[in-house]
Amino acid sequence: MSEPSPNAEAFFVESIREDGVGLFVNFVKQKDRFGHIIALVQGEECIPLFVSIEGNDEEPWPESPPFQEIHLEERKVGTIALLVGMAGDSHWSAAVEPMEEPGGIHFSVACRMKDYPMRICSHYGCAMEEMIDPKLERDGPWVWNINGSEVCVDVIAQEQFPTPEVPASASGFEVNASLDGEPFPKTIQWLYKIWVR
Repeated sequence: MSEPSPNAEAFFVESIREDGVGLFVNFVKQKDRFGHIIALVQGEECIPLFVSIEGNDEEPWPESPPFQEIHLEERKVGTIALLVGMAGDSHWSAAVEPMEEPGGIHFSVACRMKDYPMRICSHYGCAMEEMIDPKLERDGPWVWNINGSEVCVDVIAQEQFPTPEVPASASGFEVNASLDGEPFPKTIQWLYKIWVR
């Protein structure tokens, strides 16, 4: 992963509870796009958890959505990040924002596509020094026990789109979007959240 230059503008979204525990999402420029790192905040400590697995400018269907532009806005819940980008003939957009309940981040991702994708997902690798196997709760989220906190990952079901699959392991997780039956060109959307409890 490339390091930001000293004068690079900082792009981040955070959601911290009153007890000082929460999540921090840092967006980092990597060649032609912005990747991001999700970290657990525990008071003064910041523990990197997951990093987005990015593709390159030659891939029409990269490992994660290719976001070339980012814009931060202040809203009632705090700072939100709005991202857009394209690869091949497809256009992606996303909103990354604090959840209403402090300590969590909500991701809303969409892709406008003209043809069937080779892959369409948000892919994360483990950024922790020690890999930890997550546990899947019955009808619930994947849970990583980290330094006394439970970090949870789950998708948010929508009526108009099939619910994405979320395979997870000690090496990371994916949110694999599913296509609906609408004809091309079309837009699909997938929602997921990460929170600390």
